[in-house]
Amino acid sequence: MMKKIFAVVLCLLLALPLASQAAVFNTDHATAFMSSRFNCGCTIDGSGAMISRYGLVTAAHNLYCYQHGEKLKSCDFYFGAKSANSCWYKYDGKFTYWTYEDFENGYDSTNDIGVVIFDAPVGDETGWFGYWVGSDRDLNEEYTHVLAYDQYRHMQDLFEIQYVYSSTELYWQGWLGGTAGGPVYLWGEGMEYPMVVAVYTAADNDGNGYGRRLTADVIQDMRDHGAFR
Repeated sequence: MMKKIFAVVLCLLLALPLASQAAVFNTDHATAFMSSRFNCGCTIDGSGAMISRYGLVTAAHNLYCYQHGEKLKSCDFYFGAKSANSCWYKYDGKFTYWTYEDFENGYDSTNDIGVVIFDAPVGDETGWFGYWVGSDRDLNEEYTHVLAYDQYRHMQDLFEIQYVYSSTELYWQGWLGGTAGGPVYLWGEGMEYPMVVAVYTAADNDGNGYGRRLTADVIQDMRDHGAFR
């Protein structure tokens, strides 16, 4: 009984959403290939990760056109994609979204993060990651996975040490070769669930990767909009 009570208290302290499925967790199933179309006519392929039953995090430029600052017109989500014609679960229904950058003045990676709240409990079909709003010190000491789909909807997986770049960004050495928006997550010893700490946002010409960290403000906004119901 004490072990059960301790486990519940620990989960509450860490604010970890628990998967509702009893099946073995599959990180690919909880990661979406996103096909976005904007009001300006531009399109972009991206990735995103479920971190609750209703909520997905991704790069803001998958939801706003970073070239023209135009809003999203439509987006289809292919979870567990294997090819252009195969995926674990497709969602093309209703959703709401917001971002922390609208790119009215061009691309800026500082707040390149956005949230999607699905009308349906997509997580019942896909499962979801936990999340962790880690401190600078903690994140500097951890190893991470980075997942993202490439343009052919094949999953790319990079295992690297991550470094804190600023209060909102992460940096690592190693080019992922996939689309932006996928999860940067921990799944170390003693962790029952993988925990997202950031979303993959960009790579530079030297092959270095960047991620926008999950912050307490992002998580609170998701709570306020029903992502964890």
